[in-house]
Amino acid sequence: MKTIMAVGAHTGDAQLTMGMLLARQALRGDRIITLDLTAGERGCPQGMTTAEFRRMNTDAAGEFAQMLGGKSIVLDTPDGELDYSKELAIKIGDIMRENKVDLVLQHWKNSMHKDHIAASKLTQDAIFFASLPTFERPLPPAPIRGWYYAENWEDSEGFVPYAYFDVSEAFETWKAAAKKLYLTEHSRDFRYLQYYEGLARARGALIRKDYATAFAVDDYMKRVQPEI
Repeated sequence: MKTIMAVGAHTGDAQLTMGMLLARQALRGDRIITLDLTAGERGCPQGMTTAEFRRMNTDAAGEFAQMLGGKSIVLDTPDGELDYSKELAIKIGDIMRENKVDLVLQHWKNSMHKDHIAASKLTQDAIFFASLPTFERPLPPAPIRGWYYAENWEDSEGFVPYAYFDVSEAFETWKAAAKKLYLTEHSRDFRYLQYYEGLARARGALIRKDYATAFAVDDYMKRVQPEI
């Protein structure tokens, strides 16, 4: 059994862009964790306060993880104010150590959203701090052996899919869990469910499967690709 952690800038990012693979691996017996660096509360609908929306999003993230038999962690960083700091990267690394993470799913480095860019840099440095044996922390290093960058419509600049995973067996599980998130079907700005369902069909067609999810990897990782 492996422990797979998906790190998103906001509640919904990891669940929508990385969730199909999480659902597949959960069905195959792996332990999954979603780590949301903010709760995305500043996207609250009319008539709701940011505090109310934060609670709703945090609860929904918990329901999503529960439906996959996993664990949800939501940090208290205010939405829109996610910035890089060494301290936060170490904190995320400590969470990885605490949960003995084997594999990390994360944002691509380029994005139209500042929080996504910060999340990518934070996660990459957290992996370093979490896995380095000589970086002394209260807990032993995490056994991280690789990471993948998720396909996200907001993070498309320079993103090139490399690793395709057949998620047909887990698609309906993911879809039911994703519907727990408010923005999946209620966002006025973007049709999230329609987009990611369509993308999964398109990626699946390329590998002759019903549904697939695609990830990018660093160039040097193409020579030594971590397997799931």
